[in-house]
Amino acid sequence: MKSRNVLLIALAALLLMPMAVFAGGAQDRADVTELTFWFGREEFVPHDRFEQFHAENPDIRIEWDVVPLEQAHTDYMRNHAAGSAPDVVQIFGEFVATMVAQGTLLDISDHIAAWEQEDPEDFADVFDIAFDMTAYRDGIWGLNVHSGPFFLGYRKDWIEQAGLEPPKTWEDIIEISRVLQSDVLTGEQFAFAQPGGAHHPPFWMNSIFMSMGGQFKDTGTPIIDSPAGHALIEFYQTIAGEGLQDPEAASWASGDFRGAFMGGRAAFYPEAINVFALTQHQLEYGVEWDVMVQPPRAGAEADHRVNSFGWPYMVSSDTENPEAVMKALRYIFDPEIVTGVAYNYQPANRASVLGSDEYLASHPYFPILQESFAEQATYPTHLRSPERSDVLNEMKQVAQTQVNRSAADIAREFQAKLDALD
Repeated sequence: MKSRNVLLIALAALLLMPMAVFAGGAQDRADVTELTFWFGREEFVPHDRFEQFHAENPDIRIEWDVVPLEQAHTDYMRNHAAGSAPDVVQIFGEFVATMVAQGTLLDISDHIAAWEQEDPEDFADVFDIAFDMTAYRDGIWGLNVHSGPFFLGYRKDWIEQAGLEPPKTWEDIIEISRVLQSDVLTGEQFAFAQPGGAHHPPFWMNSIFMSMGGQFKDTGTPIIDSPAGHALIEFYQTIAGEGLQDPEAASWASGDFRGAFMGGRAAFYPEAINVFALTQHQLEYGVEWDVMVQPPRAGAEADHRVNSFGWPYMVSSDTENPEAVMKALRYIFDPEIVTGVAYNYQPANRASVLGSDEYLASHPYFPILQESFAEQATYPTHLRSPERSDVLNEMKQVAQTQVNRSAADIAREFQAKLDALD
């Protein structure tokens, strides 16, 4: 009987052993921090799909999905209200104010300060726009890894054919456009290309406004009833009224005006830097076309700024693991990881990446823009950003169709509409 009892005890111990191992494994899995990221484009996902991060941080596991930027902030806030928001969401930067006001984001200022203290050399490599674009109400709510400042592409060969020099002011652009339109271009070509329709947020128009010295109220409302605003309206009236843009441009979307320039049908186009990477495959850089910083308005050189928008990663107020989130964000922004996106898609806000031989080899125009890239100024966020865009797009339409109306009168009308949003 005694030996039988010993045998039963031994068998029981053997049967319990797998359960003990399983329990230990369950405990291990319970110790793994799981994070969820929403990327706005497939191209933004790290090229190694976080493989190296997982190897270096076995206690953190990142699951990710792609939610198109156009719907990301609304989908996020709906999920946040239901208690199922991701830890990090990538958005268009203009919606930061709305998300902060709704209480859906976490202030990571202390984590940013800790990064600077822990690794000052790495921190110094990052451009200010990485934090400026996500700063609002004395907090920093995310990390802007990639941004797209606006510059100006122009037909170098056509300007040289006309015996002219590249423009130094917006007034020069008008004068050069007039010469090109009358002496160089054919009936199917036009001097200036821009997305004149109401299909998109008015980033291109705002880039001109800011380079002309345009300012914004603390709420993010542009001060259109100002010398810069009047000059902006007069610019659109001139290019439309004098036939310096395609007659169809008032209804163009972004693809239309890009196609016009790359297809040899336009002499100037204001564009974000990432699109220049495509332009060089359509036109011979340095021979047919070149780039420049969008010029100032004559007499307003001191107020000139390079406008930028971006696609920052915002941190959820519901995240339970901000330290793990910061590790993941810094991994995405690591020079060795972010190059995969920067070289082929969107530039990264790191000096070492954009100054590398590899980047300069694939983007030969960048040295012209490098200094201004580091000083780019964010297009301000606004609590009612979509409505702000609607008003500005309407103003642009009026300027292109009511070309003889007083610019000051148009500015007063639309300033009142913009102020009503505050």
